[in-house]
Amino acid sequence: MARLRDWLARYRTKFILIAHRIEAVAVLILLLGGGMGIGYWACVWQYRDLMAQQREDHQAEIGRLQHAYTQTLQALTPKVTAAASASAQAAEASVEAAKSVKRATRPARAAAPAVPRALPEAERQDVNRDIEAANRKVREARK
Repeated sequence: MARLRDWLARYRTKFILIAHRIEAVAVLILLLGGGMGIGYWACVWQYRDLMAQQREDHQAEIGRLQHAYTQTLQALTPKVTAAASASAQAAEASVEAAKSVKRATRPARAAAPAVPRALPEAERQDVNRDIEAANRKVREARK
């Protein structure tokens, strides 16, 4: 035991020096680790707030786009409906024109199938009027 005390007494100053250095390193590690921990916590806290704000912004943008899309559809609905009805009317007019042409050409086929006959002026005017009406409907549908 005496030997151990002598050995400790002899190296006492070195032990104290080593203990102070270990303490200094430990304090530096704790300071650095604490700073990193606090910085990490602050970043996570700020990131969560940022993500919440970004989510709210995205939801607001989606709502704005849906509202704009709804307004566009509401503005286009009457035009599409009008175009559909105009094209339906044009189709009906073209059917009527086709029927009138068919009626006008039927007697010519029955009388002389090999030689086409000239239409009388009244029938020709009826056919032209029906064709013009169909063309007018088609032009209106394109607008």
